[in-house]
Formats: sequence, C-alpha cells, structure tokens
Amino acid sequence: MNQVINLEKDKIMADISKCADGLCPSKEYCYRYTAPNGMWQSFHNFNREDDADNCDMFCTNGKCKYCDQINGVHKMSCATQKIEIRL
Repeated sequence: MNQVINLEKDKIMADISKCADGLCPSKEYCYRYTAPNGMWQSFHNFNREDDADNCDMFCTNGKCKYCDQINGVHKMSCATQKIEIRL
C-alpha cells in the first residue's frame, strides 16, 4: 500500500517568532526568516535600523554570507578563508 506524504502539512514548525522583514539584507542567513512555517506560526517585525545589516534578534542559520556554504565549510575563494600575515 502506497502512502502519500504531504510535505507542506507534515513540516515541523519552528518554535520561535519568525521574522516578517522581507527587506532585511541578512534574511537569507537568519534562522528567524528561513525556518520552516507551520499552520500556527507567529511572525514579528523586529526593530532593525534602516542602515543596519541585521537586527538584535538575528539568529544565524549556519549559512556563510560570502560563499553560501553551510556548517562552517567554506569555499577557498571565501572571504572568511583569507588570512593576511604581515611580517
């Protein structure tokens, strides 16, 4: 017997207030924005200064904002890999 799984319905909802700021420059790197939605998900507009990169409630999702890799693994061309040694 085949069982059909509805991924939209069976998604696990994040137990946080998600961010509703679609204009935030760090939205792709913030767990509050990228966490999965649920049917009863709460959203909040966190206070972010207009010229700020992110707000005080920023919570990283582990994605590097320079090379888009996850879990601390970076591409060799990533700015986080650049080390300058002055002798």
